[in-house]
Formats: sequence, C-alpha cells, structure tokens
Amino acid sequence: MKRLSLVLPVGVMFLIGSVYAWSMFVPSLTFDYGFNAFQTQLVFGTIIATFTLSMLFSNRLQQFLSARGMYFMSAFLFGGGYFLASFSEGDFFLIFLGIGLMSGVGTGLGYMTSIALPVKWFPENKGFITGLAASGFAAGSIGLTFWAGWLLNNGIGVFAVFRLIGLIYGAIILVLALFLPRNSSRILATIKPLKLNHSLWLFVSMFFGTFAGLLVIGNIKLIGAGRFTEDQLSMAIVVFSVSNLSGRLFWGWLSDKKKVMLLLTIALLMQGFGTLMVGIMEWPLILFMIFVLFIGAGFGANFVLFAHETARVFGVSNLSRIYPFVFLGYGLAGIVGPVTGGALFDTLGNFEVASVISFVVSLMGILAFEIHRKRTKNIKLQ
Repeated sequence: MKRLSLVLPVGVMFLIGSVYAWSMFVPSLTFDYGFNAFQTQLVFGTIIATFTLSMLFSNRLQQFLSARGMYFMSAFLFGGGYFLASFSEGDFFLIFLGIGLMSGVGTGLGYMTSIALPVKWFPENKGFITGLAASGFAAGSIGLTFWAGWLLNNGIGVFAVFRLIGLIYGAIILVLALFLPRNSSRILATIKPLKLNHSLWLFVSMFFGTFAGLLVIGNIKLIGAGRFTEDQLSMAIVVFSVSNLSGRLFWGWLSDKKKVMLLLTIALLMQGFGTLMVGIMEWPLILFMIFVLFIGAGFGANFVLFAHETARVFGVSNLSRIYPFVFLGYGLAGIVGPVTGGALFDTLGNFEVASVISFVVSLMGILAFEIHRKRTKNIKLQ
C-alpha cells in the first residue's frame, strides 16, 4: 500500500515542478509585452525564493495540519497564482504577485510535504526514495514544456496558458490529496531543540551548488537565441529536465552505496563545465545539447545529496525541520543566479561572463561541502 501511495507525492511534485519550464514563457513576455531579461528572471527567481522560504513556515503548519491539508493549501496557492496572473494583460506586478509569490508559496508547501512523507515511509532507502520524489519535480517541466509549447505555437496566448495551468494543475493536486492514506496525519514528531549552526555550511554549499543550474534554466532561451530555432531551444529545456530527472534518480541510488562527498564533487564538476561551455562560445546544436545535459544531471544531484546528508547528520525524524534551512541556499541562488544572468545579458549582450562566474561558483560548492563534512564528521545528532 505504501509503495502505491508513492504515486501521490511524486504526482504532486510533477505538477508543482512545472516552475522549471518558466523559460517557455520568456520570449512571449519579452517580445509581445515588453519585459526585459531582468524582469522575467526576477519573476523566476522570486518563485524559487518564496518556494524555499515557505518551507520554513511549512514546519509550523505541519504540526497542526495533516498532509492532506498541506496539499489543499498548495493547490489553492499554486493554482490561484497562475490564475491571477492570467488576468494581468502584461502587468508586471500581477504576474510577480501571482506566479512569483503565490505560486511560489504553493510550490514550497507541496514540495516539503512530498519529500517528508516518502522518507518517513521508507527510512531505510532515504537516498533512492528522496531521488524518486525529487525526480517528479524535475519531470514537471517536461510535461509543461510540451503541452504549453504546443498551445503557444498554435496561437494560444501566454495568459490563456497561465489560466489553464492554474485551473487544471490546482484541481489535480486537490484530487491527489484526497487519496492520501488515512494515517498520513502529521509529518513532524516532537523533538528536542537542535543546533542549527551545524547546517550552515550545508546552506552555503546548496547556494553554490544550485547557482549555475538556476542561471541556465532561467535563461536558456536567451542563451541560445539567434543560434537555434524556438523548437530547438524548447528541446534544450526538455534535455535539461530529463537529465535533471534522471540525475536525481541516479545520484539518489548511488548515495545509498557511495560517499556523498565523491558524488557531489563529480556532479558539480559536470554542472560547472557544462555551464562554462554553453556561455563562452558558440557550438553546434548537438554539443550544445550535450553540455545542457551535463548541467541538468549535475544540478539534479543537489536535491538528493543534500537531503541525504541532512538526514545523515540530523536524523530522518528531523529532516522536515532542518532541510528547509538548508534549502534556503537554493532559494537565495534562485534569486541571485537567474537575475545575475539576466542583468549581465542586458548589459553585455551575451552570457560569457555569467558562465565563467557559474563555473567558479560550482567549484566553491565542492569546497564548502568539504568544509561541512569535516566540521560534522564526528558529530552525533541523531
């Protein structure tokens, strides 16, 4: 029964993970409604930031609400945000409020619930189970890229697509929540206070580790603009998403068998190298896609390996309480990464400097994680 129940959190992850397809809407907002790169990436960055910040107060909510109640709130906020933005007629504030803030909060509530439930059900395989749940989030952009791309290419306006996302995705999350097992009440247990400073270097590592991937996925259509067609750039989003999804499963499976430090080093080297290559010079389509694949696979490792490491240091029962603090690093990177890429593109007309910065930041992620491992090597918090 528990294995069948895994479909529910993975399904919710698939729906809320559509935020990674934001780049699909950038050309329309830019060319049809006059948005600049900074504005489009500010919306995307705000989605990521509010997504992670909302995970902090989801801790408190989980002490009072059932998992079903958490999903209900996620559905109304996520779907309602896109629905509100659909009436903006190009007004930046409404899009920022609806998608950046409301849908961002809905994403965070759904994400934390979908990570905590499977790990609680299968603590003995936390690496693979976390990877499975996180892969649903990565897969969400694939589905939205295909059907939203088809709608946009067939003359359906971007705001009509927002309305469909709000109505359909919100309704499906509500339906999935109704099928949760009855014993999925509250996720958090009562636990003694923890020293959160032990998660500081995990927070720093998460920021460095996700910076490059977020810069690329938020700007991928601008990176390839003028070199490749719209369909080819849409396929690049799919390649990123598939490699991100596959990477989460692969790194999650390996993390139950191999040292996390080794795996994260390999993953961030892949991500940093790929980011450097796509930005410093023009490549044929096939090489461009290969480098995007490297970025996606390396990026996906962060969401499995950091959750696994948090559970190792603090214990599975404390994952829901500590991981949101670690995840704030991703939220900060969600603002800084895409906005940095967009601002440098507006200023320089290319992504060369941004790609070099991303490469260096990825290397800093390896160093920060090594510092964390040394500081917590002999700590027994579980």
